[in-house]
Parts: sequence; structure tokens; C-alpha cells
Amino acid sequence: MPRRTDSRSRMIHAAAELFGQRGDVVRESGAPRGSTYFHFPGGKAELAREAIARAGDELEEMVAQAARHADDPGSLVRALAQIMAGRFERSGYQSGCAIATMVLELAPRDEEFTADFDSVFARWRAALVTRFEPLGIAPGRAAVLAGLTMSALEGALVLSRAARSIEPFNTAVEALISALDRDAAAQPAAP
Repeated sequence: MPRRTDSRSRMIHAAAELFGQRGDVVRESGAPRGSTYFHFPGGKAELAREAIARAGDELEEMVAQAARHADDPGSLVRALAQIMAGRFERSGYQSGCAIATMVLELAPRDEEFTADFDSVFARWRAALVTRFEPLGIAPGRAAVLAGLTMSALEGALVLSRAARSIEPFNTAVEALISALDRDAAAQPAAP
């Protein structure tokens, strides 16, 4: 019999995957019926908050993983995009960015999650800024480029989901990398 924490963890993972696909979280997690209120006394809202936080953890982990293969801003974005594209293709173009999917599904109906969404986007932005700065991008500029990166990747995933093809994503990523490379080349050399 699974431990309480195993079922809880599986439900959070299933919620993060399914909120945007309108799936049955309890059924998909394999947890017993009635588990939602056992593991999440606050009900579906508590489960949603946990799934939102999990999405933030995943984004930070992806940036950290991508940074291990980066020696400039363009290579960081390319590595991050490859991680995201791999997940996206393996899902059959169903699962883009977990946080974006939840925002699109939950934000229009539930303003109570606004602060949670803002927090995840701030965490993602900070993770990118933290990785861009050692690669020679000035702090203020790093925040701008982090926002651009997030927006480009999110928009490209939506276009690829609509097309059921990774091609729009790859095209947007290459244009983004080209812009990052031009921006980095225009930066004054570090003393």
C-alpha cells in the first residue's frame, strides 16, 4: 500500500500535468477516490497551489540543467529550449509549459491563484537572471532578456501546440538566440 506522501506526491504531479488538459487528477494519479480531501484538506484549491508550486520547481530545475551546458546566453536558451521541446514532443504536443497551461485554464476563473502564478513567473525570471549575469549580461539587461526569453518560449509552445509540430517552436528559438547573440555582442566588454 502506498504511503500517504506517495499518493499526495502523485496527485500533485498529476494535477500539474492535467489542469490544462481537463483530466481527472485523482484517476490519473492512481490515488484512491476520496484522496483529495485526505491529502489536501483545502480541497482542489490546495491541490492547485501545490501543482503551481511544482511547476515553479520544474522550471527552476530546467534552467539549472540547461545552465550546465551553457557558456553564453544563446547556448543557455538553446539548452533550455531543447529540454522543453523534448518534453513537448514526448507528450504528443499536449504538455507545453506546465505553468502557462495552468494560467490559461485557472486564471480566467480563479483570481485567487494570481499571486501563485506571479510567484512562479518571478522564480523563473530570477533563475534566468541568475544564469545570464555570469555569462556577461548586465543585471538590468538580464531581467529584460529573461522576460523576453520566457515570453518567446511560451508563445512558441502555443504556436507549436496549435500546429502539432515543433517547427514553430524551433523557428522562434533560433530567432530569440539570434537576438540574444546580437545583444551580447553589443554589450561593452567586462573590465
